[in-house]
Amino acid sequence: MAKKAFKAVFKKADSSTFEAIQRTLKEREVAVYIHIPFCRSICLYCPYVRYLVHDPKVILKYVDALEAEIRLYGNLLGDLDLAIVDIHAGGGTPSLLSGEQFERILGTLAECFDAEPRISIEANPEDLTDESRVFDLVDHGVTEVSLGVQSFNPQMLRRLGRRHSVEDSIRSIENLRQAGVDYINIDMMYMIPGQTIDDWERDLEIAAEQDVDEITCYPTLITEYCPGYRLVKKRNISQPNKRAFKKMVYATEDLLSSRGFEPVEIYGYSRKHGWKYATVNYEMEGPLLGIGCGAMGFTGGCEYVNTCSVPEYIRSAFDGRIPIAGARLVSVEERAIRYTVCRLFVCRDLKFEDFRLKFKEDFRDVMSRSGFGRFLALLRLLRRIQGYPEGIKLTRKGLFTAHLICWAFVLNVPCRICEEFMKTAWPTEVTIP
Repeated sequence: MAKKAFKAVFKKADSSTFEAIQRTLKEREVAVYIHIPFCRSICLYCPYVRYLVHDPKVILKYVDALEAEIRLYGNLLGDLDLAIVDIHAGGGTPSLLSGEQFERILGTLAECFDAEPRISIEANPEDLTDESRVFDLVDHGVTEVSLGVQSFNPQMLRRLGRRHSVEDSIRSIENLRQAGVDYINIDMMYMIPGQTIDDWERDLEIAAEQDVDEITCYPTLITEYCPGYRLVKKRNISQPNKRAFKKMVYATEDLLSSRGFEPVEIYGYSRKHGWKYATVNYEMEGPLLGIGCGAMGFTGGCEYVNTCSVPEYIRSAFDGRIPIAGARLVSVEERAIRYTVCRLFVCRDLKFEDFRLKFKEDFRDVMSRSGFGRFLALLRLLRRIQGYPEGIKLTRKGLFTAHLICWAFVLNVPCRICEEFMKTAWPTEVTIP
């Protein structure tokens, strides 16, 4: 479905790319995503830009390059009076960096933009079992942490190729809470090859008992370029089927809702009303500045991908060139569809007034000019979505439909972007999917 509905051509960046970034950043409030592509080991099903690193000097040099890239954007966008409202570090493994290194990054952002010295990071449990290490991160600006627990079942952790133990996860959660982190999210994974519905429900029960603010649950993605793909084929282990997928989706909804977690999107369930860790809104809607090797940015009218080669990224930043490997212009119609998909199928609810404020036009008028409007009409007839005076919302019946839509999109768009741009540092042209 995503292959038919979405097609994009990224072309090699030139001077017109940087002019387009300037021209299409029309909103003052902007988010920043920082990609840390380093890992101590590669998880079997990770589809993102990641590389093994054993030399701390490589990380030191990379942080220098991050600061250089931020300053390049400061020079490019300095006249726009931008305010950075959210800073998020993903990977890879951001928790490999020290508190002092995060403080340097935050200081450079504050030097170049209106930005507060606070950052949300993804972390691996084995990196946070040392209490002093957690306090170091918090003391230097880390205020929110998304911990990659993935499972409280040792067998499932082995199947995912994870380094940490169940005990590491529990100790890390305790350390984060003791250190005073503002918000703690834990990521959980289901649809793991060989996993049963009972396995998943038990994982959810244990997750709900933890002292965390949010639980985010993702289905396992298996791409042809991830290390676990051949392993699955060789051992003839398959993911749970579509029927099991559906049962797992609704088991997640029912169990976490009954334990005091409010659904804040189709993946995330929060104990704190109005708060969620997930950054999918910025990725889909923009504006988002992508910083780092393999980072993706979206201004609202221009989408770009940084080179996925660490040596080339560092060289480009040090040479004073913004390290964009490919970019494309995004039409207002496409952005409106992306916004609709994000609000309706991920965040569960689209408000007409929010749409009007974003696009200066009525939602129904925009959709009437698009084939996507007919798709929404069909979903409404099938009772997957439901209209109400202020907007449209996802129904319980539509929850699994939304998961299928998002699964197809992620596999065929961001995962394909990673796959293609990891093949060569500076491609001339890349077509997605």
